[in-house]
Amino acid sequence: MEEDVGQLSHAELVEKRFVLFAEGCLGLFTSKIAASLIRYNGDRCVAVIDSRKAGQTVQDVLGYGGAIPIVGRVEQALDLHPEVLIVGKGLHSADLPSGWKPHLLAAVRNGLHVINSIHFRLADDPDIARAVREQGVTVWETKDSPPVPLNRARVLDLDTWVVHTCGSDSNIGKKTAALEIWKEAGRRGIPTGFAATGQSGMLISGHGVAVDGVPGDFMAGAVEQAVLGAAAGNEWVVVEGQGSLNHIGFSSVALAILHGSLPHALVFCHRLGAERTKVWDTPIIPIPELIRMNEELTVFERPAKVAAVSVNSFGFTDEDYRREAEKLEADTGLPVVDPLRDDGAARLVDALRAHQLETADRRAAAARLR
Repeated sequence: MEEDVGQLSHAELVEKRFVLFAEGCLGLFTSKIAASLIRYNGDRCVAVIDSRKAGQTVQDVLGYGGAIPIVGRVEQALDLHPEVLIVGKGLHSADLPSGWKPHLLAAVRNGLHVINSIHFRLADDPDIARAVREQGVTVWETKDSPPVPLNRARVLDLDTWVVHTCGSDSNIGKKTAALEIWKEAGRRGIPTGFAATGQSGMLISGHGVAVDGVPGDFMAGAVEQAVLGAAAGNEWVVVEGQGSLNHIGFSSVALAILHGSLPHALVFCHRLGAERTKVWDTPIIPIPELIRMNEELTVFERPAKVAAVSVNSFGFTDEDYRREAEKLEADTGLPVVDPLRDDGAARLVDALRAHQLETADRRAAAARLR
């Protein structure tokens, strides 16, 4: 949508009370954006739209989020005074699902601003575009590509220490690991920036870029720009990962983030027990091999190693989680933790701080050579 004088900024939009649109898909792994926003910005969520689960609460469906109600239509959430409707699911297509249009039209016609998380631009639908003009609401198309330069490795000139969360698949916890590290480092007094590379991270932090909406040649430059922005005034930057190098659909995005962020250290993320990638259903090769792949594809100006493994252990009992984590620790020789269990985030920051100290001399020598 075109910007005009009355349009709200992205930072203003993410601070407002919102209703999440997750029609037919609310779930921990089926509506990634919605699940993330409820976990991190749930205090501003007034309701979720999913007609299949109407009458339940978010707690009933996700296991967290409390008494946020689930309703079947936008109109049923209006008494709760939302200001923004957020599309809580990304799609692997550029189409607008036919069943979604009535909900989006109802939101706009009732004066709600819209944050759109799919590749389809709402301005391309004449009915929605007309309603937006008539109501004067703001639409943030999160997939719109900002003007960005090519990657010029300017991150190498920063004094900031850069951490990147990579992994074995999409939607396994790379963003969650990054956010938990960001929060825990801040609690310890380490000034830390968060570089969002996808819609969920952008909506939680209020800044960043959706890398999968950027033309291929400019993806790494977009990441570089996000890291430079997040580094201002900070000692650390945590860069949110996307996709995976071994994923036939999302390897290009993963590599662009790796080369655009030029990290000092990696945190490898994996969904515990997963043997095949989601969506494309390809085998996940052994984790030690994937760790080596990520390390070997870091650039020679700044070779990076994995400092820890972050796992998503949803559905595992405490006993099963500990047993599987110990096996993975034996396989990789690295600490393995779930950042959402016990003191997992603290252990990740401990591992990163130790890695930073261990590699300080090597970084200083590399800096002298540049």
